[in-house]
Amino acid sequence: MSKYAIIDADGHILESVPGIREFLEPRWQRKALFPSDVWDRDLRGKLGHTPKGPQDHLTAQEVDGIDTMVLYPTAGLGFGTLRETDFAVALARAYNDWLYHFCLADPARLKFAALIPVQDPPSAAEELRRAVTQLGAVGAMLPTNVPQRPDWGHRSFDPIYAEAERLDIGLSFHATLRESVGLQRFENFINIHTVGHPVEQIMALCGSVVGGVFERFPRLRIAYLEAGIGWVPYMMDRLDEEVEKRGADEAPYLTRLPSEYIRSGRIFFGVECEEKTLPDGVRWGLEDTLLYSSDYPHWDADWPGTVRAVVERDDLSESVKRKMLHANAARFYGPRVLAGLETPVAEAA
Repeated sequence: MSKYAIIDADGHILESVPGIREFLEPRWQRKALFPSDVWDRDLRGKLGHTPKGPQDHLTAQEVDGIDTMVLYPTAGLGFGTLRETDFAVALARAYNDWLYHFCLADPARLKFAALIPVQDPPSAAEELRRAVTQLGAVGAMLPTNVPQRPDWGHRSFDPIYAEAERLDIGLSFHATLRESVGLQRFENFINIHTVGHPVEQIMALCGSVVGGVFERFPRLRIAYLEAGIGWVPYMMDRLDEEVEKRGADEAPYLTRLPSEYIRSGRIFFGVECEEKTLPDGVRWGLEDTLLYSSDYPHWDADWPGTVRAVVERDDLSESVKRKMLHANAARFYGPRVLAGLETPVAEAA
């Protein structure tokens, strides 16, 4: 089989609060840096993993056959719920500085998505520019929900989109379960987590597509992560019907149907390796949108064996597997994600 670099489009870091504090100014030193909750996500230590540093991540990648892992937050996933804008600006900067130094252990194999203070879009654009041009970030995370702010189609977020387009990097939505619809309706974590991810991503997709983001920024790339692909064909069909009936009055700026934007090559979706609806996504013309995601080291990740789970599937063609494991992520993140990786370590076989 041909060799190519396996790109994990969605891995995670377990933040070191003491490490991040080293990059915070004295005025922002406080006991807790990130919003938290009391859900027993790892079921008293029975689920997930606890890497202690970059070498643990590199070892985990070798075990699973991952050449490059893009790191997203863990505690920082609730970053969008911070109310103090000035603190959010300072914390995002400190987080990015800390994670940059973490990735220096092997810059070719450890990449990161920046945390940006979306509470203040101009400041977020500035931090995005700094993280990419000075620290080497390959993208940035967007929380699906920023309380007391409009939806993601609102023009107030345009400075973020404009800077990402200018820098030619992708933006990735991650669900904010702390203030999700699931949390408002349920009292057990199974339902909160099950509903939270897809519903939050549905709302982010609706906001950005119907809000005209891809019309205003024709080269912008956005990914919707951790909800799989099964919901996407349904929403393509439903959104098309809505726009066909009401678009001329309520979204006259759209020049395409929502499904056409979704298939345009600028919208991507994080998928799980054993997801049964992957062939359905391919039948709907979404094979160029699929991003392989290990979700390591989170409690619901299937590590180790995520790459093999893709390679051994008999319901996906070799072309689709290569796109999912490599080509789509290379397009989404751009050449920065492969920088320094001279020869791939993993083999798709």
